[in-house]
Amino acid sequence: MSLARSTLYAKSKVNLPRLKKDADLQDSIKRIVLAYPGYGYRRVTHQLRREGYPFNHKRILRVRKTSDLLCRTPRCWRKTTDSDHSFPIYANLLRHFSRPGLGC
Repeated sequence: MSLARSTLYAKSKVNLPRLKKDADLQDSIKRIVLAYPGYGYRRVTHQLRREGYPFNHKRILRVRKTSDLLCRTPRCWRKTTDSDHSFPIYANLLRHFSRPGLGC
């Protein structure tokens, strides 16, 4: 026989009962995330534990990552420079300045 022993005894990498549990878990997570869009994986984990699901926070985070249900908060961006001001604008006098010894 030209078949390797490890190939003969290898188990399938697809775990169907776990995939079904993850699909049920994903539905529960989706329901919570739609009701509370600001909840992160920790708060979702606590909410699921209150509802009777004994899942770990790492599993909740993995399911949220794979199903694209992570909390997306808008990035805070502030304008720090006001170029449209009424003050005088001076020329840059040090533009062509080079310090000796630095090779500039």
